[in-house]
Order: sequence, then C-alpha cells, then structure tokens
Amino acid sequence: MSTYKMNCACPPPGNVNQTILACGSGTGVVLPDHSESNSQLFNPYVVASVAIDTRTLVRPTVKIDFSSLITFKEADYYPSDLRLTFQLIKVCENGARVALGTWNYERFIEVHGGLCVRNAEAAPSVNSGHFTRIETVDSFGFTFCECQDCPGCCHYVVEIINAETNNVDHPAVSNGAITALAVGPLAHWDD
Repeated sequence: MSTYKMNCACPPPGNVNQTILACGSGTGVVLPDHSESNSQLFNPYVVASVAIDTRTLVRPTVKIDFSSLITFKEADYYPSDLRLTFQLIKVCENGARVALGTWNYERFIEVHGGLCVRNAEAAPSVNSGHFTRIETVDSFGFTFCECQDCPGCCHYVVEIINAETNNVDHPAVSNGAITALAVGPLAHWDD
C-alpha cells in the first residue's frame, strides 16, 4: 500500500466538492506483425479517448479508468509472446501533448511436451510432431489520477506506442472503455 497522498483542492468552509463524470469511446485495433526491431511505433494506435471540461471546478482531482480485452492466437510454432506498451496522453486547449504514463501488457507462452506453460522462463521447446493452437483472451486496464492546477477542457487518449508480436496470429485490442471522473469545489460559489 502506498503512503503517497495527493495534495489537491480542499473545499473552502461551506463549499462541497462537485463531481463531473465523462464517458469516452474506444476503438478496436488488429495489430500487424511487429518484430522486436520494429516495435516502436511512429504512428501509435489510438484505442480510447475521453474529453472532460473541469473549468467549473477549483484545482480538481481527475481520475482516468481504462479497460480493454486483448486477444490473440499462437502460431504453429513456439515460443509465442506478445508485448504491448500503452501510453496515456493529455491534450488540453493549448494543443500540447503531455505523456502521463505507460503500462505494459506481456504474455509469453511455451509448450513443453504438449503442456502449455504461460509466462514461463525461456526454455527449449519440445517438438512432439504436433502443435496445439491456443487462443488467449485477457482483460487489461489501468487507473491514473492527477491534480489539475489549471482546470480546462482536456482530452485523455490511450495509445499503443510499442508492439512486439512473436509467433502470434491476429493480436487485437478490443472493447476499449475509458472514463474520466473529476472532483473539486465549484469555482464560483453562490451564497
């Protein structure tokens, strides 16, 4: 458990925190093959975005929740692995892009004597003359929280900035969902 405490706005006496909820939209993307040497993406894949306007709040705290499904099938040979790096960026009214954080998804699968070993240490494969194709479906998500010293209208965007696909078929990110929740006292309190 973290002992970090955010020092965001405390409402002045008599003021009550207000809440703004914004639901964004997600897209699906089927990723082409990317080897380790070509994994850094110059044109990232956008998988979800949400806009929230916090101008009516004083120094609000903004929480971003992202979730998705990641699916892929192993190819006919092993080991198979998939590595994706997701990045959350913020673009506000001035147009500047600010990277807020990155999160990694990684799945490594190797077959030993017909047994599937997920997230195993690298070890020699046993070739028994036949292959078992495995379809993997994982949920993936993250939560991010920040204090906004300068409230305004901002877009939060989740992108895939790095993709390594090794011996996998049809890796896809789908069912992307993103929400933004802002909490803080009203900027103009009427008595």
